Amino acid sequence: MTAFRLSTLARSLRPSATLAVSARAKAMRAEGRTVYDLSAGEPDARPPEPVRRAVAQRVETEPMGYAPVPGLPELRAAAARDLAAFHRREIDPAEIVVTCGAKQALANLFRVALEPGDRVVLAAPYWVSYPAMVRLAGGEPVVVETRAADGFRLEPDALAEVLDGRVRLVVLNSPANPTGVGLDVETLRRIAEVVDRKAPEAWIVTDDIYRKITYDGFEATSAFVAAPGFERIVAVDGVSKSHAMTGYRVGFLYGPPEVVRAVSAVQGQTTSGAATPSQIGAVAALSDPACAEALSRMNATFARRRGLALERLGRLPGATLVPPDGAFYLFLDVSAHCGSNARFEDDVALATWLLEEYGVACVPGTPFGHPGGLRLSFAAADEVLDAAFDAMETAFARIVGAGA
Repeated sequence: MTAFRLSTLARSLRPSATLAVSARAKAMRAEGRTVYDLSAGEPDARPPEPVRRAVAQRVETEPMGYAPVPGLPELRAAAARDLAAFHRREIDPAEIVVTCGAKQALANLFRVALEPGDRVVLAAPYWVSYPAMVRLAGGEPVVVETRAADGFRLEPDALAEVLDGRVRLVVLNSPANPTGVGLDVETLRRIAEVVDRKAPEAWIVTDDIYRKITYDGFEATSAFVAAPGFERIVAVDGVSKSHAMTGYRVGFLYGPPEVVRAVSAVQGQTTSGAATPSQIGAVAALSDPACAEALSRMNATFARRRGLALERLGRLPGATLVPPDGAFYLFLDVSAHCGSNARFEDDVALATWLLEEYGVACVPGTPFGHPGGLRLSFAAADEVLDAAFDAMETAFARIVGAGA
């Protein structure tokens, strides 16, 4: 039998590192082993009750046919109201397209924006899927490094060094996955100014999926607000993280009508759009006041767990961390324990050892574009966090003591 020939593009793809770690953790559990899973990129809460009730009622009483490709009108209207409050500008529902999660919004945008060889600037550490999605659309990722010593914040001067006429998009994620670091108003203003000066045809793409989960007084800021004279912005958002609705797969893209039409056209020829029951739930998420109250309670839980994580992980020998402004991740710099003169060859080896020897599932920094790091999620039950941190303290004491 002749083997199926995969395309060059397909052969170049690798599984998502976060999903791979999660799959290994689940396999170990199935074997009866104890695993403390800090790899997940999703809240451990249930969606708010009004979301569950709205979906159940509609499923029980009405047929669930296709939704319009750009989204249910009532959801586009609810999203427009929500985004208008954040971006502090009037938004027409026609400027919104609903997608199968923010991930598809980004993937569709890259497809409609990029010609072969167009460059897309990413700040490392970046979300693991950004580079692959850019390449799938024919683009070329260009990475700007950030440092733990600088708080993992994108410096406009460093961005300026990679900007030229070949850059089509600059992706900003604030608060960011994996670091949780946010961009303040002044940094966003300077970034827009640098992009306008160095790459006058480039657009800024803001991935705002974590903007409603913030700490210690940090408030996520819209690039439209920070740079009111800069209009070349497309914003991506959703309810997955903020409302514990990751499995519902509902995201939004806000942009000029021509972008919305193009993204809708791609969607119409691929997924046809987000599932109708999920969109009904998202309407409730953005419209029912009880959902806002549930969000506040969930954020209070995350803030408490963040404090615990900072206290416990901050004591690990040879590890440094930057307190996150938002999201529900901590990004540990463990480069002191990696390399030719260290116990572990790299962060992948260290993460594998932690999982296999101590049952702690976390994601190495290399897939995020920052070798020598570990991403841990504190969106886990308190008892899981306590046990995981106990195990990590034992593991790191072993690393610096008698040897791993």
